[in-house]
Amino acid sequence: MSKSENATARAGWDIPSWCDACGFSRAKYYTLPAEMRPRALKLGTRHIVIEPPAQYLSRLADAQETA
Repeated sequence: MSKSENATARAGWDIPSWCDACGFSRAKYYTLPAEMRPRALKLGTRHIVIEPPAQYLSRLADAQETA
């Protein structure tokens, strides 16, 4: 299984891995307004992003088209 196929099959990502898959920095992630952040869970002190990068980017593209 290639790295890109593995990324789409995952159920959750830590923030640095998720940001790498989306192509932006962790700093950018933390400056996103709440409505633009991906779906995530907090487990103890960790945040696990549960929205796949491709789905998130598609959602952002759809929002830009309707704006």
